[in-house]
Formats: sequence, structure tokens, C-alpha cells
Amino acid sequence: MNIFPAFQTILYTISTALLYPVVILLIFLCLWLMVYAGGFLAELVKRKHFRSDRHLANFLEDIKKAERLPPELSKNLPLHVTSYANELNDIVHGGIGFRDEKIEDLNQRKEHSLAREVDKIRLIVRIGPSLGLMGTLIPMGTGLAGLTQGNMAQLSSSLILAFTTTVVGLALGITAHFFSVVKERWVTEDMRHINLITEAMTKN
Repeated sequence: MNIFPAFQTILYTISTALLYPVVILLIFLCLWLMVYAGGFLAELVKRKHFRSDRHLANFLEDIKKAERLPPELSKNLPLHVTSYANELNDIVHGGIGFRDEKIEDLNQRKEHSLAREVDKIRLIVRIGPSLGLMGTLIPMGTGLAGLTQGNMAQLSSSLILAFTTTVVGLALGITAHFFSVVKERWVTEDMRHINLITEAMTKN
């Protein structure tokens, strides 16, 4: 008894059933990336307007004396940097034990949080093209099955869907890669600022 045709049927059914989840995920990722792009552009404008590298160095003495960020600096730095400075200020003025350990823990948690933000967008770099490839191959199988029955309309619609998902998947990957490269540079910059703030606020 030849059971290979049964296996083929099972795999074809599974493959065909995956088409709708793949298309839905591609649409969801496109919407998510558009929302992310809005926040990205807003942050880009803010960073270009205020180059904190130069300004932060000028404020180090003020940070050391006040043990907090000056208001004119806080309003221009990214939110996660100012929130870190506020948490650090609570530890410095908290008068609790293990101050150095708590500061180190806060620093590492912030670094881990920033790395996770990059990982989110980096994940789409791989997922987008992979979903696009799946969305290409699945309709091709359906289209070829229709071709064997002489159904040219089914083949045509399958090819349209196949090429469309390929383009969308590649577009997601390219856009997400651009965002991830810039985001990595921002995270490196922010961690340098965080370390400078930590040194200034805790320096005796």
C-alpha cells in the first residue's frame, strides 16, 4: 500500500491552511511598522534638533552639583534617559543600603530594556521576508494545481497574490533593517549618555 499520496495530501492541506495566517500577519506587520515609523520620525526630528553629545558634556558639572538633570536638559533628552536619571536620583537620595549595587542593577536593566527595543524591530527584518516567501510559495502550489485542470483564472489570481506577498515581505525587511541600524546607533548613544549621567550624579 502506497501511503505517500496521503502524506502529500496532508502537507498540501497544511500548506494551504497557512495562507490566511501569513497574509494576516503581513498586513498586521505593515500596520505596526507604519505606527512605528511615526514614532521613529518624531524621535529623529527631536534628536536632530538637539545634539545631546555636546550639550550633555557642558552640563556634567551642573549634574554633579544638583545630582539631577537640569530642566533645560531634561526636556531635550529622550524619555528613557530622563526616566533613568529620575530613578537614579531616587537611589542617590534614598539613603538606603547597597547603593552601588542598586545603581549597577538599574544601569543593566536600562541597557537590557534598550536592547529589547532594538530586538523588536530586528525581528521583523527576518520575519517579513520569510512570510513573503511563504506567501509566494503557497499560492504557487494552488495555482499549479489549477493549471493541471486548465483553470487559468485560478493560476492568474494565485500568481498575483504570490508576487504581491513577495514585494510586501521584502519591503518590510528593508524598512525594518533601516530602522534597526539607526536604532542601534541611538541605543549606543543613549547608553553613553546614561553612563555619563551616572558618573556625574554619583561622583564624590
